Amino acid sequence: MNTGWHNNLKWKLAAVLSLLLLAGTATYAQQKVNNIEQDTALYNVFDSFTVADSKVISIVHLGDSHVQAGYFPLATASLLQQEFGSAGRGYVFPYNLAGTNGPEDFKWNTTSRWQTERVVDRYKSPYLGPGGIALISQNDAPTISVTAKPDAPMDNNFRRVKLLYDAGNSNNSLIAPDANVTISPVDGAGSPTLNVATLEFPQTEQTFQARWEGTGSGPFRFYGAVMENGNNGILYNSIGINGAMYQQYNEISNTLLTQMAVLQPQLVIISLGTNEAYGKLDPLAFRNEIDKAVTLIRERNPNVNILLTTPPDCMRAVKTPHRRKVGKRWRTYYTTRYYPNPYISMVTQQIMGYAREHGIACWNFNAVNKSQKDRFADGWAPDHIHFNVKGYQLQGQLLYQALEQSYTHYLQQVKKNSLTSNVQH
Repeated sequence: MNTGWHNNLKWKLAAVLSLLLLAGTATYAQQKVNNIEQDTALYNVFDSFTVADSKVISIVHLGDSHVQAGYFPLATASLLQQEFGSAGRGYVFPYNLAGTNGPEDFKWNTTSRWQTERVVDRYKSPYLGPGGIALISQNDAPTISVTAKPDAPMDNNFRRVKLLYDAGNSNNSLIAPDANVTISPVDGAGSPTLNVATLEFPQTEQTFQARWEGTGSGPFRFYGAVMENGNNGILYNSIGINGAMYQQYNEISNTLLTQMAVLQPQLVIISLGTNEAYGKLDPLAFRNEIDKAVTLIRERNPNVNILLTTPPDCMRAVKTPHRRKVGKRWRTYYTTRYYPNPYISMVTQQIMGYAREHGIACWNFNAVNKSQKDRFADGWAPDHIHFNVKGYQLQGQLLYQALEQSYTHYLQQVKKNSLTSNVQH
């Protein structure tokens, strides 16, 4: 009997079993990390999910550059709509006309000249609409047109379009071919002349044109549109501004108030905190800004569910100079190394601490990002602050999985309570 061979086989089997156990443990650990704390705070919107086939469930996802690009929120939105039905594309803005990046599933065109204002600008109007961004024209007959691109990750067909604008007077009119147009003011949005023009189309469309007349010498302000397809299900409104922080959305409080008035969400997801971690961070002041945002949102919509998320595990870039002689001349070169940003942890702690103190749901993506660093290894952009497309899509999938896990737990609780009630009776 070859005991050496048997011993080797035994060790190999033990090694394989250990690897399988570690893999299973890692998967279980990832599932445990990728959850939503205080998820009972989402039970109202989960209750709506159970009847999503008979109503429209509006969700607002508010954030910074991680959200503006669209890859992160659209990944979550498309998965939610696959499960609960699609009520349409939701809020959209002509970022290309504003000269910045944004979701690429619509192409906007215009014959007018526009300027742009954002919540992050030093000099800006006190009214920036629900997206925290506005196009401004001095043209007395501004025009826009939009075409939905095929093969988009989300259903971007529409039968109803709500255009949000401020003409500065009540004497203007709107012409939109093939659409029935109804114009009404937006109450509680902070601006006395903010209007919503609802365009109703007889059939599903992928393009439309709009032309305003009688707007005078301006300024005419366009705040974006809400695309609906006429079906029930999830209406996911993605709103992000590059460089945005809690403080800036709070300064232009009409932005948050308009979001609640126009979009009427049952759930608000807030993904902010990255930019605060790259400035002078005062933890207490930051926590107060979170509270201001939550208070403003609930001022207009007291029954809304809120989900706070923590930022990615971003890095700080440190460039080290070194000189090298090239021929007869010395040249300076730089080596870039990336180190953990300690302020990211401070921001994460404040978001989680505030959520626990006030019983608000919180998705600690920072911990998820760390626990699944191998999956995100090729998902970072070169600056190690943002993700590339793959990274953002993975982040969106993980948020959906966390929501789905909490929703499943909610259904189990409902079933358990129902059984208990039947036994008692």
